[in-house]
Amino acid sequence: MPLETVDKGRLADLLRHFQGRKVLVVGDLIVSRFVEVAARKLAREAPVPAGDYVGETFLPGGAANLSRELVSLGASVSLVGLVGSDEYGSWLKSEFSRSGVTSSGVLTDSSRPTPLRTWIMVNTFHTLRIDREDRRDVPLPIAKRLLVEAEPQIEGVDCVIVSDYDRGSITSHLIGGLVAAAHAAGKIVVGQPKMHHYLDFSGVTYIKSNLEEAAHATGMAIVNDTSLRNMGVNLLSRLDCKAILVTRGESGVTLFDKDNVTLFPPMGGRKNLFSKVGVRDAMTGVFALAVASGGNAYQASVLSDVAGQARSELPRAATLSFHDLEARTEKTDDFVRRIVQAPVRR
Repeated sequence: MPLETVDKGRLADLLRHFQGRKVLVVGDLIVSRFVEVAARKLAREAPVPAGDYVGETFLPGGAANLSRELVSLGASVSLVGLVGSDEYGSWLKSEFSRSGVTSSGVLTDSSRPTPLRTWIMVNTFHTLRIDREDRRDVPLPIAKRLLVEAEPQIEGVDCVIVSDYDRGSITSHLIGGLVAAAHAAGKIVVGQPKMHHYLDFSGVTYIKSNLEEAAHATGMAIVNDTSLRNMGVNLLSRLDCKAILVTRGESGVTLFDKDNVTLFPPMGGRKNLFSKVGVRDAMTGVFALAVASGGNAYQASVLSDVAGQARSELPRAATLSFHDLEARTEKTDDFVRRIVQAPVRR
């Protein structure tokens, strides 16, 4: 039985194989800027806070953050993506060097800015986000250049992750080329789609997304367990992948494969674990490392769920450490007992 493989002993053994895994990440590179403000009073000219500037921090976002999480877990990461010819692009490149991410495949495009998300934090509460970016797909010549950077690296890695944030770097041409090259080399591809190109991820080995994205891709309203199952079966057929892992906020995560629908409860109870910065990437990174290390989709889903809980409790500037993931995996006995599985066809 598949769920018999998710005992903590086997999971701990799988974790030990994370170290040194070679991963190619292709995706949207983003800079996240956090501006901290201490509110003093309401402004006289409008009913909004007036406050003092405290400071600001910059963090890698999108596929850049995913790469950072993977390195923290012991992986060797090569990155392919796009930055603008601006100060934020330069900052990202320096961060790749500092964190140990191989970024020779990161191209500079002077025609579009490095995507920048500015988070306004008033008295530590997130009150506004301002995005400065070009969300249109990159022109075909740029997509071809990104594919040229990625293709030679695929043969030498254990896994390819395509991380789409709808910021234009991930196009149908690039996805198709990556999938074809990975299939030819016999490599696993984990897709992390957003809205625009979700159905272009056809042929990837595994999909990791959230419920909103998956429902949007199918046009289905998810009102009960039956509609959820139908959505998963529909996507499996259309994308021709082995399994799809869908995060469902306070309801945990659900894995769809050709035989079963498996519901994994959220670690630590019913909380909204998946809205915090960095959680999505930590979950995708752990899932990808698990399958790249020889684990099955059930084991990868449990570890991804554990990673979501662990990362949600960390400060936004932190990354999930291998030792923290390992320690939390030791406490999964009760969690595993609460997993619910049903066959796709009854």
